[in-house]
Amino acid sequence: MGAKKSAGKLASFVISGMMALAVVHDATSHATKNMSVPAIADTAFDGMSWTASPERLTDGSDAKIKPLLGTMSGAIALHYRGAKDTVAVSIEYWQNGMKTKTSEGLSMGFPDSEIDNQGNYQFDSDFVYSLQNRYDTSGATGSDLVYALVSKNGYGSTAVKVEKPAEINMLGEMKLQTSVKVPLNESTLVWGLQGTDAGQMTSYSSMADTLQHAKWAMVVRIGFPSP
Repeated sequence: MGAKKSAGKLASFVISGMMALAVVHDATSHATKNMSVPAIADTAFDGMSWTASPERLTDGSDAKIKPLLGTMSGAIALHYRGAKDTVAVSIEYWQNGMKTKTSEGLSMGFPDSEIDNQGNYQFDSDFVYSLQNRYDTSGATGSDLVYALVSKNGYGSTAVKVEKPAEINMLGEMKLQTSVKVPLNESTLVWGLQGTDAGQMTSYSSMADTLQHAKWAMVVRIGFPSP
């Protein structure tokens, strides 16, 4: 697959679905230089899975940018080695244990420079996110999920309106708590919101379990799709 691509291919980004705005930056952008993507030892790859791991969004000296981080924010480290050449985000909505909608989100194509001597793409990146309050001229309020895919080759970012029913008046965050190994051909949930109008919510041991019981939920799924 790699032999058919141009040797000068750069990281590419695709915006689709319900994205409200998108910004793409190449690796020369000064804004990307303070976001280092840690390498991972070869022994962490077993040839059958990729990993998603929660990590700190900042190094602790975030007093100046804290007002910009929104009500909820974080980062997930993604480590992949395999034949697929794209990482993709999708947004899912659930109600009463049933998935009601899936929208395509941001995707990033890998440059040929990431192909190793065995013909596999090696890709280390971060998914970073911030939930932001939104106000419009009519006085209505809402939330936007601002997120980005960040790698050493650059980053792409976008914002998504949270499509929450008006009656949902309580929100809770669902987060990836520990590092997970995901089969190469599968995707995984990395972040989400659940909501209710009942005055109380319950979180279960995993986001997948919580979705089966949530009155309403919005979740972010990441995977490496086939071309």
